[in-house]
Amino acid sequence: PCDAIDPTNEADVATLYETLAGNFAGVVQYNKDNRAFEGSRGTNITIDVVCELMSDETIGPAVTRYAAVNSLLLDTYNQTCTDFSYDNMIRSLRNTSWNSSAGEGGRQWTYQTCTEFGFYQTSSLAPHLFGDDFPLDYFTRQCEDIFGPRFNDTLLEQGINRTNMFYGAYNLEVTNVVFVHGTIDPWHALGITKSISDSEPAIFIEGTAHCANMYPSSPDDPPGLVAARLQIFELVKRWLQ
Repeated sequence: PCDAIDPTNEADVATLYETLAGNFAGVVQYNKDNRAFEGSRGTNITIDVVCELMSDETIGPAVTRYAAVNSLLLDTYNQTCTDFSYDNMIRSLRNTSWNSSAGEGGRQWTYQTCTEFGFYQTSSLAPHLFGDDFPLDYFTRQCEDIFGPRFNDTLLEQGINRTNMFYGAYNLEVTNVVFVHGTIDPWHALGITKSISDSEPAIFIEGTAHCANMYPSSPDDPPGLVAARLQIFELVKRWLQ
């Protein structure tokens, strides 16, 4: 049986709610991306699938449907229980061995968020669809718990300011760069979606998710994605001539 959660352990409660919200975030981020070629699991779980589950009242009340989405993803990844342990997560991300699960990128990405980006998906803004139990300090605490006390709010703020200053934030001074985003990809909110100049064009692809243009083509690609790949090809060809 799965462990019962201690509702007085705020870190575990935050981890549970963040994990459950992450179910939806992951599905949205990679919605219909052509990732099956790389062996990714769950590529058939799309926004449509999740919405169908969440709107199927025959399953039960909303919380039961919410659990059904979680169960679907657990089954997909051959997991029995939802690991809500904050300590387990920190222990995993402290592991520096190459063959660890965090060594595939989780630890490295977390380090970048703690020193360069921030980028945290918190529960702080209304309408609090997933509660308000994983606010900003839940994530900044992880930085210190994983990498040490030096990785505090001050270091993070300095790192973010340096990143924006070094790379130009939204005021980029570059040429021959195309900025590509999908309207469904949540990360587009941090990107450039309107062309800056002829040598700094932006392509905002209707109906696609994260990095859709970077995956192999598929017969199911929407027209906007097909057109975007062609436009990118023509731009790069012109710049290389």
